[in-house]
Amino acid sequence: MEKQMYQDAENLVLIVSGGIGRNIMATAVVRNLKKAYPDKDIIVVAGCPDIFIKNPNIKRVIDIGRAMYFYEDYIIDKRTAVLNFEPYQDFDYLQRKKHFVECWCNQIGIKCDSVYPEMYFSEAEDKMAKIYVSGFNRKMILFQHSGGKIPENKSEKAQIQSRAGMYKRDIPKDVTEKIVEDLVKRGYMVGSVQHENQYLPPRAEKINFPIRAIIALVPHVEGIIGIDSFLMHGSACFKRKIVGVWGGTNPKVLGYPDNINLTREVCPNPMCHRPNSYLFDIEPTGYLWDCPYNDKCMEYSPEDIIKPLVKMIGGGNGKVRGTREQDPAKCGGESCGHKPNESNGNEKRERGVGDDVRKAVPTDSRAVGLDR
Repeated sequence: MEKQMYQDAENLVLIVSGGIGRNIMATAVVRNLKKAYPDKDIIVVAGCPDIFIKNPNIKRVIDIGRAMYFYEDYIIDKRTAVLNFEPYQDFDYLQRKKHFVECWCNQIGIKCDSVYPEMYFSEAEDKMAKIYVSGFNRKMILFQHSGGKIPENKSEKAQIQSRAGMYKRDIPKDVTEKIVEDLVKRGYMVGSVQHENQYLPPRAEKINFPIRAIIALVPHVEGIIGIDSFLMHGSACFKRKIVGVWGGTNPKVLGYPDNINLTREVCPNPMCHRPNSYLFDIEPTGYLWDCPYNDKCMEYSPEDIIKPLVKMIGGGNGKVRGTREQDPAKCGGESCGHKPNESNGNEKRERGVGDDVRKAVPTDSRAVGLDR
């Protein structure tokens, strides 16, 4: 019945609510939808429309919060099918049998060729990312240690409150600091991918550019550490292997098999995806469910995370060949007199983009603010 309805339609409108990670995963759904209905116009109404810029599988992307004239353009006297599904409530997802993307495709009634997403970047955007990374005399490690809801301000109280509002995934502050310290001592520049109101560890370079500009950095950095958040999904667009640090969610249904996926099964219901805001996970007090095990699933040691990263990138140190010697512990971007957006005049090792990397374009000026 649904398939016949879609075949009779002229337009297929895919509703993509939620944050950045979910929107990135939706690009895999869009690809499979276009394969199933190559003669249909696909319109995406998205919470993060930037993700879909230059995507050849869609006719138009519309901001879900500014969908002016949508009803007049696509509903009145039009043959439009609206695809609005919730994969987080899918039986196979809840039973941890299938990946989020597979569940989404199944709900629509289409085949899934791969769970890997895709974004498209312009040559100019790729060059800007390369220029930024090459502006340092050390190789860069991207590190996203916090995700989810954005704190209302920079206070520790606001940060704690934001973490309590979603499933467990943030790396503890003390472990984050030790990871950064260790990598800096090894000679690397650590780029902390975060919102302005999230915690910035000492000696890390804050990376809170527009979302597409952040993801464009992925092919040019030396290594990546990510939690279950948008950097992990953005890296998957390039099929870039990363160290994924998992807590309250399961890499089998939300991650990517090529990654080094770290998990800790330390409670009776590991990777529980709680509190689950999609399924009324509220205690009798009226507050969201709170973990009785004090978030043990995120109690990694720094070594647990650094060791697989160093192995993945082949060891060595972060100094770029052809640059002057400098104490890495004293270099922290502008704090050492080297501004990351300026050339320091030294010869740099150029990092090229792999042949399989897709090209695309970030033009929106909004900084990181949403997440799945």
